[in-house]
This record gives sequence, structure tokens and C-alpha cells, in this order.
Amino acid sequence: MLAPHELKNKAFSKSLKGYNAAEVDDYIEFLIGKYTEAYRENNELDRKLRVVVNTLDEIKDEEESIRSTLISAQKMGEKIIRDANERADIITGAIKDRCDAVIADFRDELQREKEEMWSIRTRILDFKKVIFDLYRKHIEELQNLSVNEIEDIVLPNEDTIVAKIFTDVKGTIESELKKSIEAEPQIADDPAITTERAAVGGQKVNEAEVIEELIAETNTEKTENNGEEDEFLRFMQEDNK
Repeated sequence: MLAPHELKNKAFSKSLKGYNAAEVDDYIEFLIGKYTEAYRENNELDRKLRVVVNTLDEIKDEEESIRSTLISAQKMGEKIIRDANERADIITGAIKDRCDAVIADFRDELQREKEEMWSIRTRILDFKKVIFDLYRKHIEELQNLSVNEIEDIVLPNEDTIVAKIFTDVKGTIESELKKSIEAEPQIADDPAITTERAAVGGQKVNEAEVIEELIAETNTEKTENNGEEDEFLRFMQEDNK
């Protein structure tokens, strides 16, 4: 594209039959002005175009960088999600295995407790059956026992029983004292012990009091045993109901 000054410096030759020089010069000046304006606008547009092109190149570079960043972020996000899922699967599997083991142990323990409970229940029922059969047998024997048979039973004399008890107790006491004396020969000559034994030997034992105490203790033990048997029988009868 020609510059305006090139058009302005252009020279034309003259001829006899040419155009009016003044009019041609004026028109050329007009054209040069318009061309100058167009030239300047063209230069401005060219400058703006270069700016736009540079800006577009920068935008393209930024777009490529952003695209690369987005792709990297997407890949990293997918990797993080994949790793998180794998770790969650591992943790979930471990927890499930642990829970299954705990539940299995609990079920085994529960089964053992059930078996033990049924075993205890069976033993209790068997024991109750034996006790009831024993009491039933005793009751039947008592029911079959007639009054005449009871009257025919010969009871020993009470004095004979008391004398026998006293004899047995006296023999036991003498035997224990003899064993105690033989077991301690080294202190046989101690004056204090000799005096104490002499005092004990000099005392007269009241045979009636000893016998009464023994009979009272025997009656007390029988009363306690009878009370326990009656209470146990009531308990078994209530449980059977």
C-alpha cells in the first residue's frame, strides 16, 4: 500500500489537450486527504489486529495451561477417589471379618451356655425325681406299716441306753486323757501341771449331769435335722407344682 506522501510527490507531464491543471491538483489533494485518512485507519486497525492476535495467543496459552491443570486435577481426583475406595474396602473387610469372628465366638459361647443350662436342668430334674421317688417309697412303707407291727416293736430300756452312752463316753474320755499324757512325757514332772491334774482327778464327775447334757445335745441336733428335712420337702413340693 502506497504512503500518502508518495501520491503527493507524484508529478505528471503537461500536454496541450490535457485536463485543467488546477482542477486536477485540487482533486488530487482531496484524494490524498481521503487516502491519508484511510491509510491512518488501516494502520490503526493493523495495530489493533496485532494486539488482538497477541492477546489471542496469550489466551490460547492460558487455555492450554488451564486445560492441562484441569486434566491433572481430574486425574489426581480420580486417583484420590480410587485410593479412598480401596482403603475403605480394606477397612470394611477387616471390620467385617472382626465382627464375624466376634459373632461366631458369641454364638459358640451362647451354645455352650445353653448346653450347660440344659445339662444343669436335666441333673436337677433327675435329682428331684430321685428325691421324690425316695420320699414316695418311704411314704408307701409307712402306709404299709400297720399299728400292730408298730406295737410289736420292742424298744430297749431307757436306763440301759443311758448307761451304755455313759460307758462309751467315759471310755472315750479316759482313752483321750491317756493319749494326751503319753504324748507329753517331757512335762510330766512340771509341778503346775501335776497340781492341775491332781485337782482335776480329785474332782468327782457328776454322771447324771453329763448324761443329761449329751441327751439334750442329741435332741437339739435331731430337731434341727427334722426342721431342715421338712423345709426341703416343702420346697420340693412347691417346685413340683
